[in-house]
Amino acid sequence: MNNTQISDALNLLESKLSLPLVTYLETCTHCAVCADSCHLYHIDEDPIHIPCFKADKLRRVYKRNHTFAGKYFPWLVGAHDLNDAELDDWVDSVYQCTMCRRCTIACPIGIDNSLVIRTSRSILSAMGKAPKMLEEHTENACKTGSPLKVSKEDFLDRLEWFEEELQDELDDDDYEIPIDKEGSEFLFIPASLEMMKFPETIMSTLKIFHAASANYTFSSVRYDVTNYGVFNGDDVATKSIAMKDIEEANRLGNKTLVVSECGHAYRALRWEAPNWLGIEYEFEVKDIVELVQEWISDGKLTLDSSRNPEKVTYHDPCNMGRNSGLFEEPRDALKASVNEFQDMLPNRENNWCCGGGGGMLSMPEYEENRLASGKKKAEQVRNTEAKVLATACANCQMQLGQVMEHFDLDVKVESVTDVVANALVLESEN
Repeated sequence: MNNTQISDALNLLESKLSLPLVTYLETCTHCAVCADSCHLYHIDEDPIHIPCFKADKLRRVYKRNHTFAGKYFPWLVGAHDLNDAELDDWVDSVYQCTMCRRCTIACPIGIDNSLVIRTSRSILSAMGKAPKMLEEHTENACKTGSPLKVSKEDFLDRLEWFEEELQDELDDDDYEIPIDKEGSEFLFIPASLEMMKFPETIMSTLKIFHAASANYTFSSVRYDVTNYGVFNGDDVATKSIAMKDIEEANRLGNKTLVVSECGHAYRALRWEAPNWLGIEYEFEVKDIVELVQEWISDGKLTLDSSRNPEKVTYHDPCNMGRNSGLFEEPRDALKASVNEFQDMLPNRENNWCCGGGGGMLSMPEYEENRLASGKKKAEQVRNTEAKVLATACANCQMQLGQVMEHFDLDVKVESVTDVVANALVLESEN
């Protein structure tokens, strides 16, 4: 790094020094209570995974440039200059974090290490030090609209396939999937991970839309709600991706933008984008699971719980639960759809992270630790004796499937909409 790059990095840090961030950087007592709350720390108790240790990477640079002691007596307070060696020391610790905020719940003074980590990632990304695949996925999302480079043609081909499959299943040759329908009540934007890896979840969602007689549409312009800018701390990309979804909902005149089962996308669009962009929406933002639960409560869906005879448990996605407050909606939907539901312990805001968030699935260099960090989750699932593990996030679904295999658990991983769709009684059956 030359002097100009160092100056740019320090200016970026200064631009992000909000009152909450400064408070978190100033007040940590290093009690290390956060260590036991971290699923990664439980792999081997390596200090590199202690949340306050991770946060210290940024804290020592902050002290060097923004505190009296750090400027004049840096050796007394552990302050460091920002340089290449310092940033290289950040990488493994900062990116091996799912930003799940479980440590925030545990912290006696409520320090949000997730905010500190994302700020650190912003600097690393700006300096070209982010993991390669994470950067590629973010760039793809900005250039093509999809981190997996799913093209418009690929997307429309998938919808045509879904349409043909559902025409057969519904015994209705006239069934069509609406695309770019202006003035519809709901705009549904899926995640490319679902479209390509879990197409059955999109099929389940479409069956539910049909059963509820929903006035909805897909968009041929915005067909991936994933926002990888959130993961790598690229603020420009984060805002750009969110704004494109917002503009499309406004263009089509939808009352509600429905986010598919993608935890970080829901959190970003529902809670964070209005603050990033300084705007008020002309529509509501809801997660698909919220909508499904409403339709169940309103009697719009007929369910037969005997169609899900095995014991089912539920994993709270961190971004939907701990970070967005959606705890009861998925549980209510599952309880209406299955014969036996068993919660894990702990659950809700204290639930263990699956280990795949924060972009970890896009960083193959950390795959070994990513899978090993699922130890706590595997223990939770094993203790329930459930045969079906439901979750409401495609990212969690992929990680949990790999974790169940890694720890040799004979448990099927499904989305909440899959479980609901399994229990759905369609008009064609009557």
